[in-house]
Amino acid sequence: GVTVGVNVSDFTGNACSAKAGFNIGADLMLDASDLLNNTYLRVNLLLQRKGSVYDWADDWAGAGPTGMALPKDSKIRTWYIEIPLDYGYAHRINRDWTLLGEMGPYFAVGLFGKTDDKTVFEDLNFRRFDFGLGLRTGVDFYKHLSLGLGYDVGLINVQKGTGANKNFYVSAGYKF
Repeated sequence: GVTVGVNVSDFTGNACSAKAGFNIGADLMLDASDLLNNTYLRVNLLLQRKGSVYDWADDWAGAGPTGMALPKDSKIRTWYIEIPLDYGYAHRINRDWTLLGEMGPYFAVGLFGKTDDKTVFEDLNFRRFDFGLGLRTGVDFYKHLSLGLGYDVGLINVQKGTGANKNFYVSAGYKF
């Protein structure tokens, strides 16, 4: 199927505020009922825009958590190709509605990114590889439509001395 969503992302452990983004991608759902009844494996391929707004206190004198002289309220925008691998449980409510719950790791590679005037992966030395854990819930209805929400937390700091990605999102999808 195909999915599209909006997200609010940030970095853990820094003086940051969240930044809105979006994602678009494709997913494949595989029956895993041989392992446990009503279970499945889901693989996604997503293009994600994440980021944050650094709003550190005035005593940082413009040298924020990145160690670079960036102005207060600098916006950081990053683009990733992300592959979540989830194990889930599907609870059928009736013929048309199914509740879903899933969790698993995600793997991501940073494609490009920028602040107001610097590149994120080159100038600020952000790591291109990201890895974390996700928790998702949602509903499938009328055989082809889906709505979901989820939360991902990165396990790798995006840059030495900074925090990891964290991302809350809402998505809609269509299954072929």
